[in-house]
Amino acid sequence: MKKIIRYGGAVTGHEEERAIIRSIRKSRKTRNWQQAEEGKLFEEECAKYLGVKYGILTNSGSSAGLLALNALELPKGSEVIICAVTFPTIFNIILQCGLVPVVVDAKVGTYAMDVRDVERAITGKTQAIIAIHPLGNPVDMPKLMKLVRTLNKYRPINKQIYVIEDNCDGWGGTIQGKQVGSFGDISITSFHAAHIVSMGVGGGVFTQSKELADRVRMYRDWGRQANIDISENKKWETLPKDYNPRFIYEKIGYNFQILELQAAMGRVQLRKTREIKLARKENFHVLYEALSKYDDLVMPTWIKGADVCWFAFPITVRLGRPRAPLLRHLEKHGIETRPLFSGEITKHPAYANSKFRISGDLRGANFIMRNSFWISCHPSLTKKDLEYVVKVFGNFFHGK
Repeated sequence: MKKIIRYGGAVTGHEEERAIIRSIRKSRKTRNWQQAEEGKLFEEECAKYLGVKYGILTNSGSSAGLLALNALELPKGSEVIICAVTFPTIFNIILQCGLVPVVVDAKVGTYAMDVRDVERAITGKTQAIIAIHPLGNPVDMPKLMKLVRTLNKYRPINKQIYVIEDNCDGWGGTIQGKQVGSFGDISITSFHAAHIVSMGVGGGVFTQSKELADRVRMYRDWGRQANIDISENKKWETLPKDYNPRFIYEKIGYNFQILELQAAMGRVQLRKTREIKLARKENFHVLYEALSKYDDLVMPTWIKGADVCWFAFPITVRLGRPRAPLLRHLEKHGIETRPLFSGEITKHPAYANSKFRISGDLRGANFIMRNSFWISCHPSLTKKDLEYVVKVFGNFFHGK
């Protein structure tokens, strides 16, 4: 049987199974399957882990992005800076909110945007920056936040620039000891099975701001008002005073809730963050040491002070060496590969008629689209699995 080295998937055990079963039994009694006690605890535990005040769970990382950007309530037509190398649904949220994406380049090696490119892209119309941490490899958040804080001193209140961290890939990573996902005004993560900590499918939004947290909850829960723990309507004169506050709608919202059993699983996974991160880091460094000897390959780089929780191992084939033969060789031998998300996002047919602005050239993103890919550094990989991956690369470069 051919060996298969898969890129991802949740690693679960009896603890997750028992937690889910307990939740199911409780839901059968209460007849409530939506988020309840387990969800509330998971939100609090995630927020505490990041070092922020508020956490809101939702059904995916993509939905988390849409909720976070909605919660900023930016004027239509405002510009939002985003890296060209992105997952499409994070680019889509800008368009879905009636805003204008401003696309900046990505750098080969980090696969993230450079703060200098962001600075050059900022105009009077800029109102948000989405800092994507690709494969967990963080943008230089201290430098970015310093830039934004300096600019905001000279901008009126209604023209302040917000920073959203897209930390879907990087739960557990830090910069200078501070958790990635706690630098921006608001951050998102994914709890999908492929990501670091999983609740099957799902996502989360995190912030220090009560106002933003309340808005996220409203947009998530059909648009209903944030304060549902009061007995009567004292706020809206258009509705009767005895109208149940749970059914007063202040926003045009969505239904992006989760199941309680998902949160039960997520709580168990959260407690395993450290061991998951260590396993990913160890696997990453085995691959880094082994593959660095091939001059045709560009190894990943990261900013000073970053302790990355690697979602995967990114590789770029140098100019002059075609990528396709290597990809075919790896896939033939059971090693799954994936492109670096969108590559240069504006090249995709979905955006042929969309309004966006490109800042500078996107040379790096175009090169990444044609020359980069990633392979697994999943915590389930054994020593033999890693030896096999290294051997398959070796056979390719030695013509075997």
